[in-house]
Amino acid sequence: MLVQTPSKIFKNDFRIWQENEKSVITEILKDEEKTHTLVSLKEILLDIEGEVRFNFDGERTLLILPLYGEIIITDFYEPISAGMSLTVNTQSGKDIVIKNLVHHDRSDLLVFEFKKEECPQKFSKNELDFTLKNNTFQISKTIRHPNFIGLYNSRAEGYYALKESDKSIFGMVINGAFEFQNRLMENRDAILLWELEELEFEALSENALILFMEV
Repeated sequence: MLVQTPSKIFKNDFRIWQENEKSVITEILKDEEKTHTLVSLKEILLDIEGEVRFNFDGERTLLILPLYGEIIITDFYEPISAGMSLTVNTQSGKDIVIKNLVHHDRSDLLVFEFKKEECPQKFSKNELDFTLKNNTFQISKTIRHPNFIGLYNSRAEGYYALKESDKSIFGMVINGAFEFQNRLMENRDAILLWELEELEFEALSENALILFMEV
């Protein structure tokens, strides 16, 4: 029997989108009490020729995950497209600019902001291989805390035992629907869970894409 654990759900339907010139941004999570490492998470839609600029008071580690399209980031001269991730260590007071490289459409991306991690590399790109379904693999190989993404067939199940019992789990459905620790989650819904030792989830649709991490 699955034990019900405390949680907070961030429903996609209730998000507020801020419209800027050639970009739209929503804050999915920010400064939650139950997270030790994750400071904030934003979803950003960049219009054609659109860009977004960030400036952080302190040093941060960013995980940038394009969901659709192709982007380029300040001082990193390779394009990053859907199916890749980029980990960035920022400097205090220095702008980070993300630009859309798609000339005929928007780009859609997630930006995870973490407390600074010690890492010798300023940038680290990772290719995401979804060939093997019903399995999870690392989004970023340089971020120290466990972070995973996976593509699942309908009714396929997944399990995960936490590495650190005092950490919380942040999860988000990128596409499709899941039963995630006995909660129904659909496209772009997110959740924060704590006081758990093991995570269980089941895909409720075909080609359902989910990510989760210990925070």
